[in-house]
Amino acid sequence: MDPKSELKTIQARMAVIVDGYKSGGNLSDEQATELQELNDRATELKAAILRAEKSAENMRAVAGEPIDHEGDRSIPGAKGYLDFSPARVKSLAKSIANPGIKALIAGGSSGTAVPLDPKPVPLGLTGPNAGFLSLFKTVQRTTPSYKFLQQTVRTNNAAVVAPGALKPTSVYSAVEVTNSLKVIAHLSEMVDRFLLEDNDELESFLATELGNGVIRKAEAEAISTILGTSGILTYATSASYTPAKGFDGIFSGMAKLATVGGYTADLVVINSSDYETLRLAKNGENDYYGGGPFTGGPNPGLWGVTTFVTSGIAAGTALVLDTDTVQISTDTKGIRTDVDAATGFDKNQVRFRTEGRFATDVKQPTGILKVTLTA
Repeated sequence: MDPKSELKTIQARMAVIVDGYKSGGNLSDEQATELQELNDRATELKAAILRAEKSAENMRAVAGEPIDHEGDRSIPGAKGYLDFSPARVKSLAKSIANPGIKALIAGGSSGTAVPLDPKPVPLGLTGPNAGFLSLFKTVQRTTPSYKFLQQTVRTNNAAVVAPGALKPTSVYSAVEVTNSLKVIAHLSEMVDRFLLEDNDELESFLATELGNGVIRKAEAEAISTILGTSGILTYATSASYTPAKGFDGIFSGMAKLATVGGYTADLVVINSSDYETLRLAKNGENDYYGGGPFTGGPNPGLWGVTTFVTSGIAAGTALVLDTDTVQISTDTKGIRTDVDAATGFDKNQVRFRTEGRFATDVKQPTGILKVTLTA
């Protein structure tokens, strides 16, 4: 019998004995002895159950799985938001560098937890060029290959109908799409082992750079997947591009997303050079459209919408989308770092490999619009 079942049985027996005493009876010596023995065993079982749950919780934290402290702690297919803000990236690096890459050299590998948060991390709170993947709901996959539903038709024919009249039919069609997690990885150069052991800052530097590299490539892959999905909407500005046409084109794209797709744009993705052109644009009075040098944060949102500025999208192209139409998939292991201490043995050098598995699932293509800023 497992500990939880045994505990329930013991508690039920104790309740019978106590109820008999409360109803006016007297405890015999045998009952008193039995009650004491049952209570001692219940205490042992409670401690064992608590230890088991704590051990399972720690193992899930190492594997990168979220923990539901309110109920079931086994959460395959958990959903939430990745936190890849600068603070989180530093935290992930510290989890590798502390207790230390020195320990990693001895142990061989380290899995870095990437917990899921219930809410997305606003770009405005994380600084420029950070947290793109954090804006989309994420699903932790237990297998590298999986399926998701992608909408193909979204026709709303709802109408006012007279009593007894035929009701219209709306069409909402979806297909099952097979996708798979892609490994994103890279290696460090060979590093002198004693240099690592003597410099804690080098540990943090390597861990931060390697983890950050995987995250940024995952962001670029997500943008590429979104742009390459069949069925997304498009809009192009007229020829002879100017900043004013850029502003108008992005707003027109947002309007088309609402009128054609029926979605609300809550994210703009734009190339860093295109954003700089818009940010520095001036009107006929030589006033900045986006505020002067002493106003605004590093990346104020275009038309009041969260704006992600990146070199991961080509110049002349912008994305306008409803973030609910896209989800990110990853595994339950998080970002992992392994060490090769054998190849450079004769020179006392080591090399690190950091990797993670990610995929982008476009669930509703008509909730995404590509804006071409025509030259």
